[in-house]
Amino acid sequence: MRILVIAYEFPPIIAAQALRWFYLAQELARLGVDVHVLCPSFPALEASCPLQFESGVILHRVWPGPYVGLSNRLARATHGDVSASAWEIGNAHPLLRQSYRLTRKLLDQLLFPDLRTEWYPFARWRLRRLLDDVGFNAVISSHEPGVDLLLGLWARKRFGVKWIADLGDPVLAPYSPGWRRKIDAWFENRVLRQADIVVVTNDAVKQLLCDRHQLWDISSKLVCIPQGFPKRQPFIHSETSLLSAGLMNIVFTGTFYRDFRSPGQFALALRDLNANDIMTTVIGDNFDFIPEFEGIANVRFIGKINHFECLAVQRNADLLLNIGNLQSYQLPGKIYEYLGAGKPVLHIRTGEDDPGADLVQHLNAGLVVKNDRMAIMTGLQHLVELWRNHRLAQSFPVNSTAIAQYSWSARAKTLLQLLAK
Repeated sequence: MRILVIAYEFPPIIAAQALRWFYLAQELARLGVDVHVLCPSFPALEASCPLQFESGVILHRVWPGPYVGLSNRLARATHGDVSASAWEIGNAHPLLRQSYRLTRKLLDQLLFPDLRTEWYPFARWRLRRLLDDVGFNAVISSHEPGVDLLLGLWARKRFGVKWIADLGDPVLAPYSPGWRRKIDAWFENRVLRQADIVVVTNDAVKQLLCDRHQLWDISSKLVCIPQGFPKRQPFIHSETSLLSAGLMNIVFTGTFYRDFRSPGQFALALRDLNANDIMTTVIGDNFDFIPEFEGIANVRFIGKINHFECLAVQRNADLLLNIGNLQSYQLPGKIYEYLGAGKPVLHIRTGEDDPGADLVQHLNAGLVVKNDRMAIMTGLQHLVELWRNHRLAQSFPVNSTAIAQYSWSARAKTLLQLLAK
């Protein structure tokens, strides 16, 4: 079997969909599938983040377009081996960084669905050549970004190929700008009706999309394949220096959001607990939330680190913190990484219908508490006491057999069965 994956977000870019298709491509190749990936070219990032791909994974890298491509080249010329993202994370002069952000924000408004659509003409040229020269059993579009769906729609219409839309998030999502919501809804409907198969990562998304677009006549083509975790250890090296010996290490990896994944109640509970023998480490782009933790002992915000180092930190933590989303149709892939780490999870339930909370409870993988100051503090007191008495890990024994079904290798087998139909 031979498939083509269209994925703007693909390593060396490290994002949720990029990692999803890095792992799925690797596992599909191990199952004997020839996986071709159409993705952008970022030479500086590729040099700084070398990854080993299975022999069955063939990459077709294409220039990302004038704005991102030239920004990447300028960043390399002025700061060495960095990508265009360097303008956003602080390596550039503040005026240049601000200019980059403002210009990108403007272009996001002018191009549909966003700036990354500038990749479309260059990617379509290569896509045409691949479809002319190589026989594919299916073409898969990885969303986000929307440009991958635009290319998939074109391939479906022009070549009649079997097309699968893999929706990490719905096209019409909570973060869609208000002026574009009607357009996003129209585009989402078109994708859902034109695709041969639509893959979602959460059963609640399937329900949402069917209700939103009245798709009950074609609901059978919507299939759920959630995120996963790597059973094999793809680490560049094991990063343990971020943890503190002799303290209970609570680790959060990911991103906080004020409107649907806020750490506010956790910060208040941590302040009330006032325990000096715990260390809370927050990994990710969360510096805007530092004021909420001011004055609390042993709280560290360390920013982003390499994804594979992040997995190692999770596996060496004592307790993993997860804050559930307010909306039930978004389940961050981090929860599966936590399960794969085999360490107890403190899951804070924000919404009434929280699939992450259900998963943690079903597997007895940790403690679930309401997103309430007193409930969180009570839960923390219990977990800290277990740790002090060396009973934390044994109170939440790892069920390796049950957890294995959530691995990327299991997800790939499900996808292969879907492709074979």
